[in-house]
Amino acid sequence: MNRGQLFWGAVLLLLGGLMLAGQMGVTLPNGESPASVFLPLLLIGLGVWVLMGVFLRGSVKTESASVSLQGAREAKALLSHGAGELLFHSGASGDELLRGSFVGGLEQDSARSGERIEVRLRPAPFLFPTFGINDRRDWDVSFNPSIPTALDMNLGANKSVIDLNDMNITDFKLKSGASDTIVTLPARGRLKADFEVGAASLTVIVPEGVAVRAKASIGAGDFTMDKTRFPSGDSPDFETAQNAVDIHVKGGAASVRIK
Repeated sequence: MNRGQLFWGAVLLLLGGLMLAGQMGVTLPNGESPASVFLPLLLIGLGVWVLMGVFLRGSVKTESASVSLQGAREAKALLSHGAGELLFHSGASGDELLRGSFVGGLEQDSARSGERIEVRLRPAPFLFPTFGINDRRDWDVSFNPSIPTALDMNLGANKSVIDLNDMNITDFKLKSGASDTIVTLPARGRLKADFEVGAASLTVIVPEGVAVRAKASIGAGDFTMDKTRFPSGDSPDFETAQNAVDIHVKGGAASVRIK
């Protein structure tokens, strides 16, 4: 059970106890039901909590963590992140699939099946939002570039710099909300990259020597390709190129650039 469940469980127990006391005829010295004071006290407590989150910045926790390959030869990584900054790049090696530092804590689980390991990363849950610096989830994640990996990212209201340039990515999916995201795609291999973005800014950097084909369905936003690099849009050699990326973008009020 996480801390959030403990907090709200205690709130519900207290509220239920006060309501039961009122039903049994228990009253305060002023004749009011015990439950009548619960809401004002709860609001005062939540106000104190918010102020503590703003001023007590020293309580932010940074956790270092790593995930072992467990002998696997390929991987699938599912990463959820929001309310902060995400840096994702190569850097892990040897028997490590990934390692990094995680402000605000991390929940992870991994399982190996045959030659494949699947890992999930997500922020540790809030006890209660404080609307201050303590709510930030700043991650710096280093990944093993030699492991063939299917990468699935679900990003919230954050700022992300995702550098896959020297990684061995076999499939890439990214879903984001109100975010500012820069993605550098892999420089080798053939890859399908799917992007689903909301009210977001997305910049996709295609390395030199990589052919590109791009399709987009954008609502109240815009989609542009760098005409100096892609004067005719899709690369004419896309079907035969050794290194190529097939980009699909679906978005709302989004600004999407491919360069």
